Amino acid sequence: MNPAVNSNNLANPEPLSFKGRIMALSLLMLLITMWVLGIHAYLTLPDMVPTHFDAQGRPTSYGKKEVYLILPLAFSPLPAIFLVITRYRFTLINKYPYLINLPAFFANIHRIPSEQRGLWVNRYFDALLALGVTLSAYMLLLEWGIYEGALHGSLPSWFNLTAVITPFAVILIFLYYMRKLSREIEAAT
Repeated sequence: MNPAVNSNNLANPEPLSFKGRIMALSLLMLLITMWVLGIHAYLTLPDMVPTHFDAQGRPTSYGKKEVYLILPLAFSPLPAIFLVITRYRFTLINKYPYLINLPAFFANIHRIPSEQRGLWVNRYFDALLALGVTLSAYMLLLEWGIYEGALHGSLPSWFNLTAVITPFAVILIFLYYMRKLSREIEAAT
């Protein structure tokens, strides 16, 4: 008998779906790209660079180029946390379910046949990985926009609108998908 299979578990471990593995790999690649861009900016920009921009994208203050090493450092925890949470998803679900806020999942988990629970866990975590990929791509886009602003003396025209609207759109789409997934789990029970 597989030691990971335990009748006391809410859900027995299942490997990530193909889509989940692709998203986890994408998340890792985005994390690496954040650092490559930050290091590239640090190595290629002059010692003094714009560090703050006004609403029109014009620089208002200047500072040392080390800020381009701080950006990937500040952005790295998000993809890293998504990867760690996904790696330990079954440990979290089975041992620390109070750390995961999935009310529809936990309300219906005991009505789902035990052999299908792992698949449902993976569907929820596929959604979390998609959120992680989207937010990481957003942060990489911000980093690239700031680099372009330093390179050309003003932020790209798309920067401000993208910086403000994207988080709201991502959150609304994610909440809609989670609601849809919750309805699917209720229908499957």
